[in-house]
Amino acid sequence: MAVPIPMLDLMFFLTETQDNPRHVGAVLLFEKPRRRGEDAVRRILDAYRRTRPVAPFNRIPLFRTGGLPEWQEVEDLDMEWHVQHMALPAPGTDAQLHQLVAELHAPMFERSRPGWKVFVVDGLERDRFALFIKVHHALIDGESGIELMQRALSRSPGDRRVRSVLATRLPAPKKRRTGRKPSRAEDQVADLTGKAVAVGLGALRLAEETFGGLSGVGAGRSRAFTAPLTPMNEPIHNARTITHLMLPLDSMRSIAHAWGGTLNDVALCVLDAAMHRYLAQQDRVPPRALVAICPVSLQERDAKLASTQVSIFWTPLGSPGAGIGQRMREVMANTKEAKERIRSLPKDAAYAYSVLTFAVGETLALVPRQSSDFLLGSNVLISNVRGPDESLYLGGARLEALCPVSTLISGMGLNITLMSYAGQVVIGFTANASALPDAGLLADFTKDAFAALQAQSRRLQRGRSRKSRTGTRAGSA
Repeated sequence: MAVPIPMLDLMFFLTETQDNPRHVGAVLLFEKPRRRGEDAVRRILDAYRRTRPVAPFNRIPLFRTGGLPEWQEVEDLDMEWHVQHMALPAPGTDAQLHQLVAELHAPMFERSRPGWKVFVVDGLERDRFALFIKVHHALIDGESGIELMQRALSRSPGDRRVRSVLATRLPAPKKRRTGRKPSRAEDQVADLTGKAVAVGLGALRLAEETFGGLSGVGAGRSRAFTAPLTPMNEPIHNARTITHLMLPLDSMRSIAHAWGGTLNDVALCVLDAAMHRYLAQQDRVPPRALVAICPVSLQERDAKLASTQVSIFWTPLGSPGAGIGQRMREVMANTKEAKERIRSLPKDAAYAYSVLTFAVGETLALVPRQSSDFLLGSNVLISNVRGPDESLYLGGARLEALCPVSTLISGMGLNITLMSYAGQVVIGFTANASALPDAGLLADFTKDAFAALQAQSRRLQRGRSRKSRTGTRAGSA
């Protein structure tokens, strides 16, 4: 059955190259079960190879001359090619796993096969193993990928079944009840009209922001398309650096509460501080605030689609020399304004805006830069995907951590993805290794910035408590 390829998913195909392929992934770290743990990896490998994949994992892109691109479902898959088994040399550290994943993540998918692979990796220290799942971004986005994973895994350690994510289906969208059923012609006219309006609104917003960028950095704020030139904006080559760290979710919530902000504000603040420290170490301190591009999910809460459903917003982060407290205040103010702007667009217009922005960004990335940062869109892509709140299991093996691995957008050699799971937030870094040497330091610097913001938050709360007690005593007197 042929299915049209949505515009944003099509863009991923049209813009990918061998140096910058468009696939995403996740590393699922598991603890082997105490009972029959020695054969857990073999059972999972065998179950995945016996799987008969369902949509979207049985689709290949079909590009016809004179016709619109479509998804074509295929029947025969070489499951031993798609599902591979490997083991790390002792001691099987997380650093070794990161290096292996970076190598496995690099190659571009061939389009004659469905764009996904699963690597079952044994030999991790502390009696663990991993699944590295690599999928073309045109097949799924973060929200739909998490939904599929949750449906495939179990909530009980006693459940020894191995359900493959490749054979898991997303729930069908609910049909809305209407009055008279419109004719096919009326449906087509309404669809075309809606798309035209959406594209018009999205293009108008993008044009407004582009002309804002032409006017440069305004008083007290950065506009879209005015990011400073950094190593993150250097040409992208195939080698990647991949690493991750985990932060406690409750501590992030406490910090957000202390400042009156959100979890996203906390993450952007500490990541911004880490990036500035990294750039200072490279002797590349930016002259003004870094600019982040942040995807916003447009997926329905109860029915995820097997395609990329996102819009985006641009936001400057903190000033280069700001302390951690001032940085948090600047990030909160900037993201609030940026979110309000994207929320003012209808859903279809927000989607069209993301497609157009992606196209403009890819075009601007072709401009030779040397030392010019004229009309530079952003420095880093930072996304946040909410994962399951409770522990999950596969064949009795507990999922210890869920580590995102992402793609790089042309002109931005750093992608940072946050994913929450069972009381922790995993932050995954995917970096252009040729321009960002020792990018693994970003994880260490983020952890240090988090500790500094946590200490500042405690001081802020103690100061409020003292003022409250002083006010109470004064009132009593």
